[in-house]
Formats: sequence, C-alpha cells, structure tokens
Amino acid sequence: MATQIDLLANVQIIDQSIRAKTLAVEEAQGRVAALEEAVQTQSAAAAAARGELAGVSARQQELETRLSANETKLKDRRMRLARIRSDKDLGVARREVDLLKEETGTIETELIGVLEQVDAASAKLRGIDEELARLRAAMETEAAELRETVARLSGEIERERSVRGALVEGLDGNLRRKYEMIFSRRGGVAVVEIREGTCQGCRMRVPPQLFNEIQRNEQVILCPSCQRMLYWRADRAEASE
Repeated sequence: MATQIDLLANVQIIDQSIRAKTLAVEEAQGRVAALEEAVQTQSAAAAAARGELAGVSARQQELETRLSANETKLKDRRMRLARIRSDKDLGVARREVDLLKEETGTIETELIGVLEQVDAASAKLRGIDEELARLRAAMETEAAELRETVARLSGEIERERSVRGALVEGLDGNLRRKYEMIFSRRGGVAVVEIREGTCQGCRMRVPPQLFNEIQRNEQVILCPSCQRMLYWRADRAEASE
C-alpha cells in the first residue's frame, strides 16, 4: 500500500505536469491575443491611411476641376480679346487674362505638391496592406495551430486533474494543505528525494539519525534547511548498490 509520502510524490509529478501545461496554455493564448491585436492595430492603420489618401485625392480632384475651369476661362478670354476694339475694354480684358494666368499657376504649383502627396499616401497604404495581409495569413495558420494546442493541453490537464483527485483522496487533509503551501512557495517543488543523506532540493546533508527515519517512509519529514518534504526511493538505492 502506498504511503503518504509515496502519494505526495505522485501528486507532485501530476501537479508539475499540470503547472507546465497551464503555463503553455497561457503562453499560447497570449500569442493568439497578440496576433489578434496586431491585426486590429494594422487594420486601424490601414483605415487611417485610406482616409489620408482619400483626403489628398479629393484635394487633387478639386484642384484639377479648378484648373480645368480656369483653362476654359482663359481660352474664352483670349477669344474675346480678338474681338475687342476699345482700348479701355482691351486693358480690362488683358488684366483678367493675367489674373487667370496667375491663379492657374498657383493651382498648378499646389497640384504638383498634392500629386506628390497622393503618391506618398498610396505607397504608404500599399506597405500597410502588405503587412496586414501577412499578419492575417499568420492568424489563419499560427493562431489555428495554437488553438489546437490549447485544446489538446486543456484536455490533458482535465484528465490529470481527475487522476490527481483520486490520489489526494488518500492523503491526510492537513498533510495535503502543507504540501500545497510548500509547492506554491517553493516553485512547484514540495517533495524531493534524499540521496546518500543529501536533500536534492537544497543540497544540504541531514543528520544520520534523521536520514534513517526518512528511509523508513513511515512519516513525512521536512528538510531542516529548505522545509521541503523528503522522499527516499528504495528502488534507486538498490539500483546503485
């Protein structure tokens, strides 16, 4: 029949496995969340870039419309110049033409700048869209694999918890609570082997009389140094002889 320390050693094996798998699940879920956040962030950047491109494109269209209208007006004014006979009216018409030319030049200068902005915004959007496509592809592959891993590990954790539940039924309540406290405080190692009189948790030697008591496995004895539960494996001792 398994002793209390035997049960505790077996419970710890399961607890360490559950702990490692739980951490792996959390890491996988964190990675999935990071991928989703990256896609959302990139999508927002793409939306902003499209808005920027739409803005400069609208300005381009507005300037092109104004430029076309001015060119039409200039053509009309030049045709009228040929029909004017009065010097006074001719002066006024020429002044209108000059003003239209000046305005047209201003529009052309601004339009050149806006066209450069359109090219830059288009290039920026292409880069963002390419990165967004890459991130979405990663979501479809890596995230799917991670979710499968989470599902598999979660199933294994549930099965191990069931086995653990059966084991702890044979443990003394106070002893179980002491084990869980040490397990939590000692980084998941509450039960350690003692070999040749040395605690494998802290590498400190125990008094010979205490070592003899531990080898009987009749009671749970704590290491005087690290306060972990000491476990002696007779099969390991026999194998080393």
